[in-house]
Amino acid sequence: MAEENIPSAKDLTATQHFPIEWIKIYPRKVEAILATLSVEEKARRVLNLPVVFQRELLVLCEDAVEVTRVLPAEEIYNMIKELGKEDSLLVLSMVSAEQLQYFFDIEWWQGDRFQPQRAMEWLETLDECDEPETLEWFFNEDFEQKVMLLQSLIKVFKQDEMTDSYDGVEGLEHFSPDGVYDVFFKVKESKPLRKLILLLAEKDIGLLHELLEAVIWHPLTITVEKAYQWRLTRTSERGIPEFEEAMGIYSSLNPDALKQAVPTLDYFPSGKFRFSPQYPLSQALLSHFLGQCVMNLDSEERLDAIRWELVCLANKVMVADKLDLSDLETRQKAMRKAVGYINIGLELGAEGNLEKGHTLLHQIWMQSLFQVGFEQLKQIRSKASRFLKENGAFMENFISENDKEKLGALVLPFPQIAEKGEEEAPLLWRDPETLDDVRSINHFLDRWTFYIRFAKQSLGLDVKTLEQKWGGFDYPENGKLDLLTLTTTAFARHALFKTQSCEPLPVSAAKSFLDVVFITGIFKDEGKIIDDEKVSSFERALLDTPMAWTDSDRELLRELLVQCVANLEDQFGRLDFSRSIQWHYTRGLLITHSRH
Repeated sequence: MAEENIPSAKDLTATQHFPIEWIKIYPRKVEAILATLSVEEKARRVLNLPVVFQRELLVLCEDAVEVTRVLPAEEIYNMIKELGKEDSLLVLSMVSAEQLQYFFDIEWWQGDRFQPQRAMEWLETLDECDEPETLEWFFNEDFEQKVMLLQSLIKVFKQDEMTDSYDGVEGLEHFSPDGVYDVFFKVKESKPLRKLILLLAEKDIGLLHELLEAVIWHPLTITVEKAYQWRLTRTSERGIPEFEEAMGIYSSLNPDALKQAVPTLDYFPSGKFRFSPQYPLSQALLSHFLGQCVMNLDSEERLDAIRWELVCLANKVMVADKLDLSDLETRQKAMRKAVGYINIGLELGAEGNLEKGHTLLHQIWMQSLFQVGFEQLKQIRSKASRFLKENGAFMENFISENDKEKLGALVLPFPQIAEKGEEEAPLLWRDPETLDDVRSINHFLDRWTFYIRFAKQSLGLDVKTLEQKWGGFDYPENGKLDLLTLTTTAFARHALFKTQSCEPLPVSAAKSFLDVVFITGIFKDEGKIIDDEKVSSFERALLDTPMAWTDSDRELLRELLVQCVANLEDQFGRLDFSRSIQWHYTRGLLITHSRH
């Protein structure tokens, strides 16, 4: 795009809009446009951008500090987590003490355990910021938290009869801010701490002495407990509850909750302009039902409240699941899990009707929809657990490793669904997110329920036969049974002998089966195809077995036979049957050279 073809900033002032890519390629024009906007308007534009552009737009604001400080702490924290601390130094230099306190309340604790190494890493990061005054946040800290931080990072002594033992300081760097107290650093990188202590000595020597005395005399355990209680008070106000409260999201839905009016913005933390964090809905895929309903929501206030509800729900998920609130991947997964469960609940409640979905979003708390979605997964887990308890020993002999993993994932506390990655890559696992996921899982369980009945009643298999493997077979060489191979072997015996058995075939019989089951193509190099009549005959024979066939059973049998045909054509369709077949390179038939 040529510069001369770009409208001037003056031309755009009336609309105050600009293409997002201008932030990087025409920053001066964007800067001129921003100069015409209020702090509120600038902040709103920052919130509406992807994270990678949020920092860039902040930098272009002449009053960037003021704009940064009116943004929700949650939004700034999310920006820093996604960009990384090193790429967020400028943003960190502009945040308020209250915003910084929120970051530390998440970063410095894991559950109820203080993490001094993390605290030190943050002090080092702040020391790299452009504005050294950033360390002023320390003056606003709770006294216990200041003491706890210092106790974890330094030892303090002074020359008197009670505190001059100087035990355990060998090899530690020494520093005295006033000639009275001797400070020994427990950490290698002492520069940020030294700067902090000097800042305190300059600003408030009385406070410094009070803190150093507390470091000497306050019992560590009691100090940490008090600091933690203050931390809980602050985090609960930001929608991060204690464990017992957080676990409530996994309880059964109380019908009375459906009668509660949805929360207004007054229910949530609010700043000067009552902004809500924008990042939660980035996890609501537009292709999902919730995403479609949200796109057409006609109330901006309700949309803001929903964003806050999602923040609080994701926090509850992390606390209830005992996850690290500071880990970026964990935070993203927790939000996606919350949004996914809500999507299932909303889709179920609205019966897939978008108009009804809009109405429900105006009437029901997100946590209630979350619980409805979770109830579906509880039912799946219960169903899968019963199935494995009743059939695990039997199916262990012929279930594929992939299906075994999938079944195992369904009996976890939070059932997981497999998502295929790149070819040859291991399965990827995620939380179910849609009703289609729930239907897919149920279909998977129903299919295996059918497989068990089919194996027992139509193929005549039992645990003893499967364990003994009819005395053994030579191919497949890995000695692993699977239902597809068992069914294909039964197909071969039916085609050759009109019998219903999965007993391994002699090599000669296997070759005879391939000769009769394939239709020869017109061209020599053309892959051969299976004779449909042979498959139909086998299907009719199976349907004659005493299994009380349902319509669903018949459909699942057809699916299984389609897989058998596809595998036969893939493994054997291009082989020259007039020559010796290298059976060890094939899959799909149980074959023995001789009787075992």
